[in-house]
Formats: sequence, C-alpha cells, structure tokens
Amino acid sequence: MSELSTLSAALSASIRAAMPALASVDSHDTAGPSLPLPSLRHSILRLTADGAPRDGRSVLVATFEADITPDTMQPQARLQGSELAAQLMDLLRQQLWGLDFVEASRNVQAHYEGAGWKVQWEQPILFGDPQWAWPDQPPGHLLLGISPDTGPGNEGKYLAPEDLA
Repeated sequence: MSELSTLSAALSASIRAAMPALASVDSHDTAGPSLPLPSLRHSILRLTADGAPRDGRSVLVATFEADITPDTMQPQARLQGSELAAQLMDLLRQQLWGLDFVEASRNVQAHYEGAGWKVQWEQPILFGDPQWAWPDQPPGHLLLGISPDTGPGNEGKYLAPEDLA
C-alpha cells in the first residue's frame, strides 16, 4: 500500500474513532452516492513539493479537504455542522495519524459552504527510505566532549549520552 493510501485509511479510521457523532466517514473515492448523515468525506486537493530532510527522502505537502454534511432533517443542522467542523479542527491539531512517514498537520481552516462545512489542512508526507550518504561515518554514534578536553588526544575523555543518565 502506498503512503497516500495508508494515510487515507488511517485518516478515515482515526476520524471515525474520534468523532462517533458522524454516521459515515470515508474518502471521496470510496464513498457511495447516498451516505447516512451526518457524513464526512475527505480527499487530497493538491500536492506541493517541500524542502527535503537531507536523508534521501522527499517531502510532499498534501492539502486535504474534508466535506462535512450535517443531517439536514435535523432542526439545527447548521449548528450540528459547525460543531462537527470544530471537533475535526481540534482533532487535526499536530495530528500524525499514528504514522511515522508524516509530519504534523498544519494550517487548518474551515468555512461554511452550501449546506455543509469544508475543513482544509496541510499534511507533510515523507516518501522513500532514509539513506546514509556518508559511507565513512557510521550512523548513530554520538560522543560528547567538554571543553577544554576536546580534540585529538582527548578522545578517551568523551562521553556517550547514555553514560550521563
């Protein structure tokens, strides 16, 4: 499963679990024509390249949009939609969806349109596998030296961070 498919599935599952007042949560490409209300459908609107973390991976910022449709048969449908949009905005704060290849969501916005709410946010996604580009330096070995006991000839005075605990 690709990063985008995994993220979409995690997004649906997390929103479903956190917002039980929604009768249906799905992506736009899997949702049927007639959904039980209130419903939320989400999709990616845009992908933008972002600065790479210098570890061999690339970063794309996905702009997501969630369409929240309240139960229009309810007398306070607009208020219901407002409350659901606010709950989603709260859920989106620094959201990682339990995935190690995304960075925290950001730039969350919501607005009322037509008979429902639209909530948009950005989610940076890391693609590819980390690579160590310095073959002469082993990854993951850190030693600390305290001045003036640093530099050549003082290597034996260096400490590993775990020795400081």
